[in-house]
Amino acid sequence: MEVSKKILYIRSGPYELSFDNYNLQEIGLGKAFCKEGYDFDLLYYSKENRDQIIEVENKRIKVLWRKGIKILRTGIYPQILKKSFLSKYDTVIVSEYSQLMSILVSILHKNTYIYNGPYYNMFKIPFVEKIYDNLFINFINKNVIKIFSKTERAKQFIEKKGIVNVEVVGVGLDSTKFDKEKYLKKETENLLEKMKNKRNILYVGAIIKRKNVELIINAFNEIKKDKKYEDVQLVLIGKGEEKYVKQCFSLLTKEAKLNVIHESFIENAQLKFIYEKSEIFLLPSFQEIFGMVLLEAMYFGLPTISSNSAGGETLINSNYNGVIVNSYNENEWKEKICALLDNKKLRINMGMKAKETIENNFMWDSIVCKMMKEIK
Repeated sequence: MEVSKKILYIRSGPYELSFDNYNLQEIGLGKAFCKEGYDFDLLYYSKENRDQIIEVENKRIKVLWRKGIKILRTGIYPQILKKSFLSKYDTVIVSEYSQLMSILVSILHKNTYIYNGPYYNMFKIPFVEKIYDNLFINFINKNVIKIFSKTERAKQFIEKKGIVNVEVVGVGLDSTKFDKEKYLKKETENLLEKMKNKRNILYVGAIIKRKNVELIINAFNEIKKDKKYEDVQLVLIGKGEEKYVKQCFSLLTKEAKLNVIHESFIENAQLKFIYEKSEIFLLPSFQEIFGMVLLEAMYFGLPTISSNSAGGETLINSNYNGVIVNSYNENEWKEKICALLDNKKLRINMGMKAKETIENNFMWDSIVCKMMKEIK
């Protein structure tokens, strides 16, 4: 009888997640490992302890929702920090080099790996980052088998700190949720009705300073000055900080304001219907660990214009399967948007190449294939 191989993935961050709000990376990763014959347990932070089973072919993902201790942006899970618990697993993968769970788990399990994303200090007060690095970089090099990196930029960030044995594997898309979604929900139906007979420019994500939404607003103001873009509409989907949202909308000209739709929330699976009815997707972020919305928009054949963020430079070959804009100049963004609005054939071709890029290289099966070459 074949003995099941078991992986434990620990998402260290002490934040409660929702399956409805996000296309959770760890679930897609787990499904791909299940297809390769693994049982996959996944630890998420929660306010209460509970287990959840997700069936995947003849295997399963077991989601361990566990109470943790939250120290600023770091999560610690004392319940699993026991050799008796961790010894059930052949392999343990922990998120982020900068989370204490990466250190603690690697002490207790000899086959520990890290999956690292940020290319900037996301989790620590600056002076604490230096102390942490001085204490633990050599320890990580000695005790962690391999660090899987989401992007080349993230790899360079931790290598400058002295971390070795880093492999870029990327991020994947799990399309299951979209494939299963067949029916429109009321709020999606209402939004699609407003999008009818318009050329829609789409943004999906939090409306916060780091995402640089005011750049979209300013570029849209310029676009609406030209009568030939009378039917162009800006669709913003996402919640945000109230002060920043107000600031963004205060920038709109009278003409532009009449052609902006803002929806604070659409379920992640329902976004497929919105992507399919849009002309262009925009992501002008200053910082973006990867940008799952880029993966999603490109998967649905949507030509995408992105800032030169980590995900953008990983996914997009500029002017082939999308457009990278290296500046945050609103006129340059306006020009790139208008070039696509003016050329339907270009939009279709670019969208097709975007879809091929994701299907061929950035589904979770491809990412797991890279990881399995390194996992003992």
